[in-house]
Amino acid sequence: MHLDNRLAAIAALVPRGTRVADVGTDHAYLAIALKEDRAAIQVIATDKNEGPCAAARRTLTEAGLAESIPVRCGDGLKVLVPGEVDTICIAGMGGGLIATILAEGNEVLSHVLRLVLQPMNDAAVLRRWLYENGWHIANESLAVADGRLYELIAAEPGMAKMPEPWLLTLGPTLWCERPPLFARHVETQIERLRRILCGMKKSETAKESEAYRTITEELQNIEQRWNDKEGNIS
Repeated sequence: MHLDNRLAAIAALVPRGTRVADVGTDHAYLAIALKEDRAAIQVIATDKNEGPCAAARRTLTEAGLAESIPVRCGDGLKVLVPGEVDTICIAGMGGGLIATILAEGNEVLSHVLRLVLQPMNDAAVLRRWLYENGWHIANESLAVADGRLYELIAAEPGMAKMPEPWLLTLGPTLWCERPPLFARHVETQIERLRRILCGMKKSETAKESEAYRTITEELQNIEQRWNDKEGNIS
């Protein structure tokens, strides 16, 4: 099955031969790729709503995998049994929602060796949650699909020092490795922060807020380091 660049990038971060849960599976395209291309020992496809679950079952039936990949309809990680998977993929949701799903599934997470996450927004919020809750970022990548740039995060258990706010925005391993799409990623984040500040400037109360000062400092840090040819993490 042909995957778009976003789903292919997610699959590439999943270790071969693992037991995987595809949470928020939608049409189960990723679940099928994990089974067939990443040689997953076991794949469980889950979704909160019955509509996507029905769509996933149809796709799996057409692919001849209905018996190999079970579909479970339910909320977040609550449909999983602790210890039955060692990798969890969650994609296509906001970073805050992904963090909430993870926080509510702590018993399942205690047996997981890797999280592969693709937030649609608020990636910094998700990265902060990971570091605050006993995870660290092992790998990151970027992908473009239908003209949109996506961030992919692979996290593993283990305490690590919390990155500075500007690194939580850009991604600590992305900053170190500078993949081909990284310049576009940095420019996108700079423009996003500028838009936020521009909106806040319309309100005197917002301009005097701690949030305004924090975002201003974050933007200055990103611009300063990006303009520095050395680009070292201090």
